[in-house]
Amino acid sequence: MNVGANLAPVPVTSSGEAPAERSCYVRPVSRSFGIHRFLRRLRWRLGCIHGTRALLAASGTSASVFAVASAMVGPVASAAQSALALALAVVAGLLAGSFFLRPLRGVRGPAVTRWLEPRLASATRSAVELEGSRADHDLVMAHAQRVESLLAGVPPHRVVPWQGMLDRHFALATAALFVALSSIAFVDAASAGAFALLHPGARAEGVSLADVVAGSTAQITYPAYMQRPRETLDDTRHLSLPVGSTVDLRMAPRFRLRAATLRVPGQTAPLSEDAGLWSGRFVVRESGALELEVRDESGTALRDATGRVLDAVVDEPPTVELDALGDTGTVELAQPIPLDFSARDDLGLGVVELIVQTPAGVSLRRELARFDEAALQHEGLTRITAAEVGARAGDTLTVWIEAADRDDVSGPNIGRSEALVITVASETTRREALVRDLGEIVDLGLDALADRLETAVEEETLGPRYARVAASTLAYAGALAALTVTDAPGLDESVLRDLHRKVQRRARAEARVHQTPSLRKARTEDEAMVTLLEQQVLFLADLLSQVRLDDAAAIARELEALRREMTSLLAELRRTDSAEARQALLAALARAQARMQELAARLAAMGEDAPGEFLNRESIPREAAEDALGQLREAVERGDLDAAERHLLELERQIGQLARSLGGASEEHAESRFGPRERAMAEAIDRLMGLETEQRQLAQRSENVRRGAAERAMESAGQSAEQAARRLSGRAREAADAIASLPSGALGPMDREAHDETRQRLLDTADALEAGDLGEARRMAAEAQIDAERLARDLELSSMMFPGREGETAEAAQAARRAAREIDELGRALDDAIPDVSDFMESAEREQLRQDSSTQGRAREAAEGLGQLFEEEPDGAPLSPDGAESMRRATEAMENAQQSLQRGDPLSAGRSQQEAARELTELREKLEQQRQQEQDEGGGGGEGGESEPRDRVQIPGANEREGSGMRRALLDAMRRGAPPGYEEAAARYYEELLR
Repeated sequence: MNVGANLAPVPVTSSGEAPAERSCYVRPVSRSFGIHRFLRRLRWRLGCIHGTRALLAASGTSASVFAVASAMVGPVASAAQSALALALAVVAGLLAGSFFLRPLRGVRGPAVTRWLEPRLASATRSAVELEGSRADHDLVMAHAQRVESLLAGVPPHRVVPWQGMLDRHFALATAALFVALSSIAFVDAASAGAFALLHPGARAEGVSLADVVAGSTAQITYPAYMQRPRETLDDTRHLSLPVGSTVDLRMAPRFRLRAATLRVPGQTAPLSEDAGLWSGRFVVRESGALELEVRDESGTALRDATGRVLDAVVDEPPTVELDALGDTGTVELAQPIPLDFSARDDLGLGVVELIVQTPAGVSLRRELARFDEAALQHEGLTRITAAEVGARAGDTLTVWIEAADRDDVSGPNIGRSEALVITVASETTRREALVRDLGEIVDLGLDALADRLETAVEEETLGPRYARVAASTLAYAGALAALTVTDAPGLDESVLRDLHRKVQRRARAEARVHQTPSLRKARTEDEAMVTLLEQQVLFLADLLSQVRLDDAAAIARELEALRREMTSLLAELRRTDSAEARQALLAALARAQARMQELAARLAAMGEDAPGEFLNRESIPREAAEDALGQLREAVERGDLDAAERHLLELERQIGQLARSLGGASEEHAESRFGPRERAMAEAIDRLMGLETEQRQLAQRSENVRRGAAERAMESAGQSAEQAARRLSGRAREAADAIASLPSGALGPMDREAHDETRQRLLDTADALEAGDLGEARRMAAEAQIDAERLARDLELSSMMFPGREGETAEAAQAARRAAREIDELGRALDDAIPDVSDFMESAEREQLRQDSSTQGRAREAAEGLGQLFEEEPDGAPLSPDGAESMRRATEAMENAQQSLQRGDPLSAGRSQQEAARELTELREKLEQQRQQEQDEGGGGGEGGESEPRDRVQIPGANEREGSGMRRALLDAMRRGAPPGYEEAAARYYEELLR
């Protein structure tokens, strides 16, 4: 392109200067930024192109020299060799780079224009040179503008294209670099030499490091229990494998070797050569580094510089979970304990077992599942009872689930669930529950009493005060209603029910008063409630103290029984020296130590609740007994039976003293607090026994009169009565068969009892009819009718909730109802067949009935008096509300018997007398059983029934010794009362204390 064709020459004078047209002074020409920008871009492009060529040439030359040196030096190089090789590579690279940078000389200033077309280069150079000269400014600017416009059409990439660098020198440099790098990467000798030159003199533990391995593979054989196929790994730098895996390692060296050894954590695996490859085998045992040590052909010991790590993955134990379906805190000895469990393992379960640890430390195992093939998860239900594992009442069992996996390399891994602690119910646990519930009720009673005493009944605060005191009173009454007590000292559940009824009755009366507020009536009702609460709280506090003392005394008696058992077991161990006898003795020792801990806890919790005049803690050798137990256990464990016998004798002495101290305290407290009640109960039972005997004699006399009259009536009726009796006997047996045919699967325990009683009464009716005793048959039929009605009613109720499979319970209810109707018809037929025995009584028999009527009247009066005795309150609570209710029913039956005797009706009189006798007998047996249990327990300490869970109402200071002592002092003072004339002052004092 002719870029200078349009350039006009600039006129100059003979002196070489442009003529001045307008002035003799010419201003300097401004700098042309467009031209200079173009020249800078051109220089930058030239620098990039030739710099790249130089860099590539230097790299190729240096790499070639380094590759040649690497191939020549071998797997190990000294520092001098490394320095020489690197110096040669650098010098060669610098020379090659300088050669390729030669075209860049002279590109500074206007000289760079030589890369342009000649005329454009000349014009551009002149435009640059004229800058700042004294030439005509307009002409210089015009020339510069024309050059800029020409340069705008010639961009630098057209002036110096990249393709210009692709000459033979560039190709040669690129090829040299590629060949050098390829040889270092793929030629084993060059690779090993390159490592040696870059790590001169590298050593580890006195052995030179070298790049030994060109490539390696590992074939993994997993343990059989994992059931995984073989696997080949190409990357052996980091092996993460399960313990027990077998690894076959194959390695290709970069140079010829004489020997090779692989050092594995905990073992050494020699490698053997086969067709240029070295291989060896090892088993994964533990984690660590894999080190390859070799000897080259010259015998030089080398270690592979490539780091390899072996991570031995330990098989995790199975995950096991155990959950009890229901409350397992305290269970009965024969109560089934349902357990829900699950086990899972990432590789496979082997066996799942239930473990029960007894108090003696013996672990009993029950296999729940075993797997011949891998199972990753297993869930199931099982159940145990304390009795089946040999536990006793009061024992504590620890239960958990264990699952083992199928690891046959390092042994099965065991996973364990969280342990459940189960306490077997006993008299001790029941008494403990009773103590807890009674303590809560006493606290609630004191709280209700304090609410009433701390504020007076005033007109202004009548409504808010009643709302507060009513709430605390109802809380106390609710807790009292929920309490279940059996066999407490001189107390049955009816007493507690009566206490609750009295509070409720008084609370309802108070509520009615506050519906139409009256200050006078409100004060009266409040005073009555305060008096009632004081009486009941005092009674319950005494009961709580007695139960605490009885509980401690009962534990002492249990310790004495265990001591006798240990004496027998020690003798057996001395005789047989068997492991079973030793284990049984250790189990008894564990139970004794557990009871001793319970006793310590009871005495500590008793605090000030037990009056000090009855319980002398200094006289209780608890710590000495604990020491004797510990020494006895140590002697048994080390096999020193002579020392064990000595410690057992010492234990006998300590436990005997402990039992006497606690038993005496319990008896003294019972006599002091419940002596009047016990004496009143003893008097009531004596009177009840006499009244029962007299009533049975009266019933027998009426029965004798009835039998005599019935025999004469039957003789008079003759053949017709016998035929009626035989006919009705068949109907009675048919009714008995109908009752017997009821499906047993539809009957519950109570239903079976009514079923058996009904059938037996019908059979008795048939026997009496066959014997010709229509009167006895009628009585048996009446009892059968009552039992049949009860059975039918119970089955009908059951069928509404649980109709049974295919409605069998509903069918049984219908059959029982039909049988009841048949028995009722049988009774009516007997009434028609029985002659009126009153027409066949003799005058002496009528006279006897009139005399017995007077005797029956006196017995009724005695029963009324005995009922009043059961309602008396010798210590703030009625003697026996249930006894009073039983005496009321007996009195009504006696009154009916007296009226029947006056009418001369021995049949009705006998029935009523037998009913009264039955009431008296049942009441006597109940009271005697209660007294017998009290005597067996050392004078009290009954069982505490299971109550519904309730949150304890916290009273500030109630759990502190200071507060407990204050409560005891307050209760004792309230019990003693105030001297005459000081009642109000004492009430104010109690009020201040309760505040």
